Amino acid sequence: MRLRIATAALLALGATPLAQAEDSVQFTTRAQYETRGANLANPYRVRDWEHAVAAADLRWQWDAPWQTAVKGLVTARAAGDEEGRLTLNELSFERAAGSGFVTVGKKIISWDVGYAFRPLDVVQQEDRRALNVTNLVGVPLLAYERFTADSALTFVWSNPGRGKADQPRGDESLALRWYASADARDQYAVLRVSQRNGVEGGVSFSQVHGDGLELHGSILFQQRHDTWTGTHWEQQGSGAKALAGLTWTTESKWMMVAEAWADRTALKGQQHNVLLREEWRDGDLAIGGDVLWQTQSGSRIVSASVAWTPAPWQLSASVRRYGGVAGYVVRSAAVFTVQRAF
Repeated sequence: MRLRIATAALLALGATPLAQAEDSVQFTTRAQYETRGANLANPYRVRDWEHAVAAADLRWQWDAPWQTAVKGLVTARAAGDEEGRLTLNELSFERAAGSGFVTVGKKIISWDVGYAFRPLDVVQQEDRRALNVTNLVGVPLLAYERFTADSALTFVWSNPGRGKADQPRGDESLALRWYASADARDQYAVLRVSQRNGVEGGVSFSQVHGDGLELHGSILFQQRHDTWTGTHWEQQGSGAKALAGLTWTTESKWMMVAEAWADRTALKGQQHNVLLREEWRDGDLAIGGDVLWQTQSGSRIVSASVAWTPAPWQLSASVRRYGGVAGYVVRSAAVFTVQRAF
């Protein structure tokens, strides 16, 4: 049961009922040092780079009258080599409607199973491999979600009136998501229609076996798709994305993640991937590392991280090394973070 709860939190984001908690406000400050080591032989004249960043987040929830909830998240960021900026990550209004609720506004809405890649994440389209993990920016949408005891059905109209945008994440689309849970198995289905990709449809699952093993898989079929060339998106024919993986947790506080996936929308040489990750946790301390192989190009990307989170503080360090074709421009990167919540 403990593994299933942890797996659901890690792999099955998306089905969130109308908030019934009390009003809340949380303020967080964050200081970061970021560095990048360039391959000095790269033809783009990219050089080593480093800077310090100061950031602050304000998150709130207000349970308004008439069964309405207002949720928001604002992020402020300032760095020595760039102008300060203020980002409205989320601002949504949720109102109960029958056995579900209606959401209007800008909201983070991540779907599907998977640690490093999620084929059915067709609305949020989150980068799961970012070294510097920052607050996601929500998508403008109108949504309705209906719940039963063991299932949910969600309809989302994202980026209303936008049509085909410069980036796929900004495209206007209609999406339908179904979720059901039975015993130790969670299952999902997604259908999406957009001007760029036409009709997309896929299914996924997460299955717990015993006390330590979880298996998951996901596949998405596309009527058409765009492939990133490095400078622009190029229209292609039918496409697909697929993922297979597992998580294994031991009584000695170790967790292993193994995943393999294919993504036709990625750059050539980055479409076939295999990831192995190990992580150890003990109370507030977490130490982890992973290796990503890109089998078409022979590239390997090695990452390591350590985090110590004694509330209200969070201290973390992450480093990454790029080998093979993946290190053609940048060979290494690192992020060091100190964060405090109020």
